[in-house]
Amino acid sequence: MGAFQDDKIDTDNMSSVQLLPPAPVVLVAVGDKEGKERNIITVGMFNLFSQKPPLIGIAVLTSRQSYKLLEECPDFSINIPSKDMIDKVILCGTKSGKSVDKFKEAGLTAIPSKRIKSPKIEECLINIEVKKKETFEKGDHTWYIGEIVHTDVTKDYDRSNALLFWDGEFSTSGKVLKKL
Repeated sequence: MGAFQDDKIDTDNMSSVQLLPPAPVVLVAVGDKEGKERNIITVGMFNLFSQKPPLIGIAVLTSRQSYKLLEECPDFSINIPSKDMIDKVILCGTKSGKSVDKFKEAGLTAIPSKRIKSPKIEECLINIEVKKKETFEKGDHTWYIGEIVHTDVTKDYDRSNALLFWDGEFSTSGKVLKKL
């Protein structure tokens, strides 16, 4: 065996997943922008699926209130919260939209999107408007893949202010090691 192999240990499958580096935590807004039926869900399972066309996806448990809305709505917005929004992100991930208006409870502002019907969240660093293209079940989650149709970003955007999450820990990105 090589020298590097001697420095490694075996681990179980779920532990290997939990050892992955943090990823962005996103607030997904879905539903009617006027507030008749809308919700925010905190999502940690987010992925880029294609660059051309720009396809991104989120995974949601079927037991969530937002699952119902995601099934009914043709679109959703992905909103990137700042590190200052930790408590709002936790609230949106722990309270049920069945009993609480998370926009009001978290003090977040639903604003009209430019190219979709679902609202976006004004306080977030980035608002990505997404039209659903595909839905499929994998394991205990349903994936919603959509095409980015519009994005707004704050003028002073600094990715080190974006909130990351993994395995119960919130963080921000570290310093850049090398730029290509």
